[in-house]
Amino acid sequence: MTTENTTGQQDPHAQREAEKYDNPIPSREFILEALEEAQKPLRIYQVAKVLEVSEEDEERYEALSRRLKAMVRDGQLIRNRRGAFGLLKKMDLIKGRVLGHPDGYGFLVPEEGGK
Repeated sequence: MTTENTTGQQDPHAQREAEKYDNPIPSREFILEALEEAQKPLRIYQVAKVLEVSEEDEERYEALSRRLKAMVRDGQLIRNRRGAFGLLKKMDLIKGRVLGHPDGYGFLVPEEGGK
């Protein structure tokens, strides 16, 4: 079993996914590749289209949604304010800590080595 995206690439981990799940979806690695090629954050319906997961196939679409949320939870992806999923390394982000002030404003204290 292989899954291809719209560029014709095959998911190298499709067999592993098929063994683990009754209704396999694209692997995390394949999702990361697809987002790398897109060169911009994608909303879930766009990710599904690129990976050829039909919205009509509710079970697979929901499984893809859960996988994307898990990838955000695990730090593989970030979800922006518009709900689009993107690669952390492609975002212009500064890692740090927010210091809140009692008057309601705050500051970002960058981690060492930050910009």
